[in-house]
Amino acid sequence: MTRLLWMRHGESTWNVAGREQGRTAHPPLTDLGRRQVLAAADQLADADVAAVVCSPLVRARQSADLVAARLGLEVVEDPRLVERGHDETLDDVLGRLADFLASGPADDTLVVTHGDVIAYVVAALDGTAPSLPANAEVRVTQS
Repeated sequence: MTRLLWMRHGESTWNVAGREQGRTAHPPLTDLGRRQVLAAADQLADADVAAVVCSPLVRARQSADLVAARLGLEVVEDPRLVERGHDETLDDVLGRLADFLASGPADDTLVVTHGDVIAYVVAALDGTAPSLPANAEVRVTQS
């Protein structure tokens, strides 16, 4: 079984403003967002994370860089992990995620991405209703 740790990015400036970010906006993390991510990184220190992969969007990349620095790992970007675009259906997003999972991410990979992506993939893998994670929240799947 492959264990993946799915982490939502830390709070961004647009989260604070209540604005929808999508995949074309590039708001950075706030100071609180950086603290959230560093707290999550501290909790992941004993989780045997082997790799860090992230969405290329700024808020996810900033979050991944902070965690990877704490864990002594490199970050790899994967465009299949971007947030749902306004022109995408849920099936489009699930197709991207299925392709990502089929590509065989390493066991114990930390996947830093967006709330909607995590909600959809965890629901699909666990057979549960989608629920949006909090900023810097980590959810674990095994498949």
